[in-house]
Amino acid sequence: MKLMSNSLILLGTLWQINAGLVYGQESVELIPLAEDLSQETETIPEAIPLRDPLRGIAQEAPDPVPVPVPEPGTPRRSSTLHRQSGSEEVFRPQRVPLRSQSIQREQQKPPAASPGVSIMNPSGYGSSWGRAGVGLGVQERTRFTEDADGVMGLGIGFGNPVKTVGVSLGITATDLWGDTFQDGTVSVKLHRRLPYDMSVAAGVQGAIRWGETDGGRSLYGVVTKRFIFDRDSSELFNQLHVSLGVGSGQFRTEDRINNDEGTVGVFGSMSLRINQPVSAIAEWTGQDMTVGLSIAPFKNIPVVISPALTDITGSAGDGTRFILGVGYGFSLPTNF
Repeated sequence: MKLMSNSLILLGTLWQINAGLVYGQESVELIPLAEDLSQETETIPEAIPLRDPLRGIAQEAPDPVPVPVPEPGTPRRSSTLHRQSGSEEVFRPQRVPLRSQSIQREQQKPPAASPGVSIMNPSGYGSSWGRAGVGLGVQERTRFTEDADGVMGLGIGFGNPVKTVGVSLGITATDLWGDTFQDGTVSVKLHRRLPYDMSVAAGVQGAIRWGETDGGRSLYGVVTKRFIFDRDSSELFNQLHVSLGVGSGQFRTEDRINNDEGTVGVFGSMSLRINQPVSAIAEWTGQDMTVGLSIAPFKNIPVVISPALTDITGSAGDGTRFILGVGYGFSLPTNF
């Protein structure tokens, strides 16, 4: 099972990106990724048109009072409106540019991506029709070896998790440092958004496999709940996501896997939004503990980076290892 951690962090990254948590659409999941997408997609309020101040003054001013025109040759009398100097300076009104509505909308626009709610574990969120993402997962070394390795993959969304059911499809190529693309898996997740900022999902990791993969096939079900502490996403510690699930295969303890015991395991994740672009995550994978961060560093680029440490309790593997997932989300044409 040397690649198990690597495969899981990539799938976790892809799920988050497709979910919308990587698309700045916090509804329930990043949905990001409506996922809240409560996970509710943030709407951009229309800017209120600014009234032309000069026009308003003209409309509200009283009728003009006739000004007497001096006859030719009559000396011009000084006025408080004129400088008492040899050269008079004519007042010329200046046009002050007003901030355009496009700039206001840009400032109110939500970020392109939001940090994820898990690192390696699946959550109740997933992608919907037209959402896709690519990802890369690496680990400094695989379990029981000193060799680094990595995986890469593609995630695509179908359906509508708010109205009916969403479907997330993930394709991964494992063993990048070896025979690239000769080993891989296809994973599937069905997910549904529920009221009260909840979302549920059921899926199969490794539903289809080719080559030599060590993760096997894992079935799971998971529920995710979002707790909002402050509706202002710019505030610190404004929300918390909690996920709890059960699964077979990779979600069992290492001893049960080695003994080929046909049981299920329990997994869970907690993700605290530190501020808009960063979440701190702690999770139990069913085998060991993982802690890390999920970071969406760019406001206008849908990228999520998840550095983490896994196997930190020693209940699985042979010591703590560093893992990293990077994902990029994008939209697909939907008019066909």
